[in-house]
Amino acid sequence: MFSVAPVLALGALGLVGPSLTTALARVWGRPSLWLLGIEIEVIGEEHLRHPGSRIVVANHQSALDMPIFAAICPQAPLVLAKAELRWLFPFNLMWVALGQRFVDRGDAGAARRSVAQLVTELRRRERSVVLSAEGTRSRTGRLGPFKMGAFHMAVETGAPIVPVCFLHPGLLMPPGRWWAEAGRVVVQVHPPIDTSGWTSAHVHEYADALRANYQRWLGEGE
Repeated sequence: MFSVAPVLALGALGLVGPSLTTALARVWGRPSLWLLGIEIEVIGEEHLRHPGSRIVVANHQSALDMPIFAAICPQAPLVLAKAELRWLFPFNLMWVALGQRFVDRGDAGAARRSVAQLVTELRRRERSVVLSAEGTRSRTGRLGPFKMGAFHMAVETGAPIVPVCFLHPGLLMPPGRWWAEAGRVVVQVHPPIDTSGWTSAHVHEYADALRANYQRWLGEGE
C-alpha cells in the first residue's frame, strides 16, 4: 500500500500545482482502503469542498488515518507531518515529492516558524492546511491534549477551521500493529467554524471548546 504512494508522487516531481496533489492522494487512498478491506462512510464531505483557504484538523488514532484522509482529500492540501517521519522510507520520498511540510514538535522555535510559513501560504493563495489536532497519534485510543498551532493559525489568517472526526479506526489498526483488519470506519466532517473574530488571548479557550466537541463526538467522558 505504502510503496505505491512514492511512485505516484514521483510522477509529480514536486513541479506541478496542488490540484494534482489532490488527485494523486485520492487515487492512492481509495484503492488502498479497498485492498485492505476497509469501507469508509463519510458524513458531511461537502464541508471539505467549499472554495477558499481553510484549516482542517482531525483526531489521530491510527496509521489508517493517512489513507482514509487521502481518500477524501480537500483541494490544494498542505499537510503537516512530524519531523521524525523525514527518516521513514518511502513516506519521506512521497512527502518531499508532493511539496508537503514537516514540523519539529520538540523545537518550539522551529514549530513556530513552520506555522508562520503556513500562515503566509494561506494568505497568498487558497490552500487547505491539514494537521492533527493532538499533534501526534494517540497511543491509548482516547483523545489526547490539543496543540495550539491550528488555533494560532486561525487567529493570524481568519481562515475557518473544519473539524474532521475519525470514529475509532484504531480498532482496526491500533498503534504498534503493522497490519489492519477489514471493517468499516465512519468519518464525520463537521461544518466550518468561523474564526474571523478570534483573538490570540483566547486560543486556549477555542482549543478547549473544540476538544470538548470531539469528546462528545467520540463518546468519551471526562
